[in-house]
Amino acid sequence: MAKVTLAERIMTILATDGPQYTRQLAAALESQSECVRQVCVCLRRKKLVRSERGLHSLSKEGMALLQRGGFIPCQRKGRSATSAGRTLRQRAWSVMRMADHFTVDSLMQTVCDGDEGNAGENLRNYCRALFRAGILGRTARTRAYFLRDEANTGPLAPAYNRAEKCVTDRNTGKTYPLGAAHA
Repeated sequence: MAKVTLAERIMTILATDGPQYTRQLAAALESQSECVRQVCVCLRRKKLVRSERGLHSLSKEGMALLQRGGFIPCQRKGRSATSAGRTLRQRAWSVMRMADHFTVDSLMQTVCDGDEGNAGENLRNYCRALFRAGILGRTARTRAYFLRDEANTGPLAPAYNRAEKCVTDRNTGKTYPLGAAHA
């Protein structure tokens, strides 16, 4: 099953529902407005979308691309967001999916081989982001993390985008804004 990107989902909505404001797209996609805005900027640069005062519509080029199918060139940048390989975060995600509960230290003992630079800080930031996005929970007594059942959507690790302050589930395409920590 091929992963549907945010760019593809935006273009599909514009093709079926007509012109949309950024906030309408964000609501329909259950995504953060800033994430949608940035993808629309990319699509506009590629001449696939026309935008005026926040109202976006498909261009002729965009409609032709959707009809013939093909690669939509507005993917997230970054190794962990696009790699199907075994990055540190991907290895950690595999452990999270199997463990009843875990800490950053226990993840490091399980997934680190000593070649990673700053693995502890990387995993701490990643777990904190997944927690703030509601993907991870914490136990009351020990404060260990656990993966929420509804967030275990597949084998691809969620992509944390610090600049956009969101986490994208690469299995479903759903984007979660980072909120305040959930107890």
